[in-house]
Amino acid sequence: ISLPRIAAIGTQSSGKSSLIESIVGLDFLPRGGGVVTRRPLELRLVHLNTQEYPGDQAWAVFDKISDKKFTSFDDVRAEIERQTDEVAGANKGIVNDPIILTVYATGAPDLTLIDLPGITRVPVKGSDQSEDVEKLTRDMTLHYVNDPRTIVLAVLPANQDMSVSDSLQLARQVDPQGLRSIGVITKIDIMDQGTDAAKMLRGEDVPLRLGYVGVKMRSQQDIVAKKPVKESLKEEKEWFDNHRVYGKLPPGLVGTPVLIDKLTQILFKHIRRFLPEIKKEINEKRRSTQDRLDELGQGVPVEAAERVQVMWTLVTDYCEMFKNTIRGKYDRKLQRYMVNLNMGSGGGISGGARVRGIMNDFLIDFMETSITSDMSDDDIEKAIRIHEGDSLPGFPSPDTFEFLALPHLQKLAIPAVECVHNVAASLDVLAQRMAHAVFRRFPKMAESVLGMTQNIIQEQKDAARAIVEEQVACYIGYLFTNDPVYLTEHGSMEPMYKNQQGAKPPPPPEEEKKDPSFAEKTFQQVKDGSKQAYQTAQTTVNTVIRKTSTEAQRKQQRYSGPFVQEIRRRLDAYFAITVRNVRDSIPKAIGFYLVRAVQDKLQFELLNALNQPDKLSELLGEPPHIVEERRTLASQLQVLQRASAVLTRDPTLAAIAFEAEEEEQQPPPKAVQKAPAPAAAAPRPIVSTAPTATPVPAGTAAAHRPVVSSPGPAAPAARPAANSGLFGGLSAGGTGGGKPGLFDEPAAPKRPATKNPLFGED
Repeated sequence: ISLPRIAAIGTQSSGKSSLIESIVGLDFLPRGGGVVTRRPLELRLVHLNTQEYPGDQAWAVFDKISDKKFTSFDDVRAEIERQTDEVAGANKGIVNDPIILTVYATGAPDLTLIDLPGITRVPVKGSDQSEDVEKLTRDMTLHYVNDPRTIVLAVLPANQDMSVSDSLQLARQVDPQGLRSIGVITKIDIMDQGTDAAKMLRGEDVPLRLGYVGVKMRSQQDIVAKKPVKESLKEEKEWFDNHRVYGKLPPGLVGTPVLIDKLTQILFKHIRRFLPEIKKEINEKRRSTQDRLDELGQGVPVEAAERVQVMWTLVTDYCEMFKNTIRGKYDRKLQRYMVNLNMGSGGGISGGARVRGIMNDFLIDFMETSITSDMSDDDIEKAIRIHEGDSLPGFPSPDTFEFLALPHLQKLAIPAVECVHNVAASLDVLAQRMAHAVFRRFPKMAESVLGMTQNIIQEQKDAARAIVEEQVACYIGYLFTNDPVYLTEHGSMEPMYKNQQGAKPPPPPEEEKKDPSFAEKTFQQVKDGSKQAYQTAQTTVNTVIRKTSTEAQRKQQRYSGPFVQEIRRRLDAYFAITVRNVRDSIPKAIGFYLVRAVQDKLQFELLNALNQPDKLSELLGEPPHIVEERRTLASQLQVLQRASAVLTRDPTLAAIAFEAEEEEQQPPPKAVQKAPAPAAAAPRPIVSTAPTATPVPAGTAAAHRPVVSSPGPAAPAARPAANSGLFGGLSAGGTGGGKPGLFDEPAAPKRPATKNPLFGED
């Protein structure tokens, strides 16, 4: 869960680590020339109450070695260097693997800071830095500041032109509205003689909505001499107060205490803004963690009776889930296992739908097939004559039909056996998915149950295959049908003759006889003479042909065309009937002898085989990764529960969350009409000059009294109440005499809305 935090970004040696040490008030970060920060350091500062911890007390705890408390911050520096060298190497390598350090101190504010490696343009010669070190460091910085909950602390040295600052360029890239970017100007004491950073601090060069703060930190000589940070903070205050330029600037622009106060208030507003989202994420994470813990269970019981009960429950769930998935039944109790199922490439198709799809596709290619499409009339007539034998011609044998149909009927055997294999394979895949989901905690039991399930499927597959082969053999070896359509249309020769008679063309109409004229009589005489000569020639030719073909006709008597066509139609009709019957009967046999038989035998066989106390101890052994996952999830759940309790029960945070939720629910404000009374008539906000190190007391006070109270309806406010805070109003540009309030929203910029509020010109 991403929490609001502050990330210090900038180029290499711009003073980020020194700035963080000044904020913390302790000297503990590795220092030196060149590349020093080579891994991101996530620094979680926890303010200790001085009443409970009198005096200056401070210690540090690393996330990776949480059981060790470091009270010496020289040891903290050495541990940071050791962890950096362990991951990034000792040769100036840069790695995006953060070090998480929590510092508890009475003088530290409640902040979360991230010290990032500076943006490096050229790799150091002889180091482990790659040639794309600039891209690496820039991407590492963007990885943190792209989070909208991260406040960007843009660090830039005063002796560098602001227009070429990498930190400001990255801040503008990730935060174009300037809602979470604050500038810090370092090295303000080593500028050239005759120059100063007054314009930079006032935001005249590159304006920022949240403004700039100038700081003076320890020099390298002070670091070598181990000057305490607190002493350097006193010198910083004296230096700014006595400076000829900075001493005359409005308050709130220079000094590390001003920066700490400003960061605390900005972070507080940021937390209030994102608190509803954080609460929602915590609750969602709690639910998902609790669901996973419920799925993993509370561990393996010790008593034998309890182990048997666990085994019985798991096997029952497995068998019920197997059955319900095949039958398409929805079972709420078993849905918790579904999150562990990898649907794979099947697109979420359940086992029953997959089996039905296999049966629906069985012999689908034979539905539109005509087996006589490749047979010629000569092939059919030849088959008829082959099976006449030496009997009287003209009486075809039924063997002719079987001879022609048998090769095509035999093609049904292989798809029928393949259908059995495909259904068994689908059941096998389903069993694997169910076993991996239900027995995920116990891999040995999952392996044993899956092996027994596969044996049951194999046994029933062999039995179903034998039955299917016998049924297909019946369709191939014995030709018979009671189909009424076939018996009506092809049970006798009568339809053939009806079709033949219906195919004769109607006789042509007779013409009316008329008395021929003289020309017609002459033409008819010529025509009769020609016809008689043609008939004489034709008779001579026919006599010759008849003599040559008489012997061939005696040897082979051809069957008529309608008879052959009837044989063709009977073959197609019978094959279609057979395919239809096989597509019905074979899936029924597979469904009964394979699918249903596996479901009926599965639970009984598994319980009988596993109900042995000596085997349960081995089968119910959890693997180490499951034990570790349960421990991690339990720890996460405790942290989430404590976080939720803090957000719910703490009155300060509860009031902040309530205000934030109300702000989200309120519609956007309409344009405020000008008030007739002058601005001076508005009531003055309450102003507190006491500095605050932590936001908690301010939030508490805000929860118990209104921010601004108006004396009466007759005195309208000059500006909305959202701009008035517990600690006074924020003056224009962030440079006024009053400090920004804890609940202040940034004042609307006095410039056209079309210009960029972060880098636009005033």
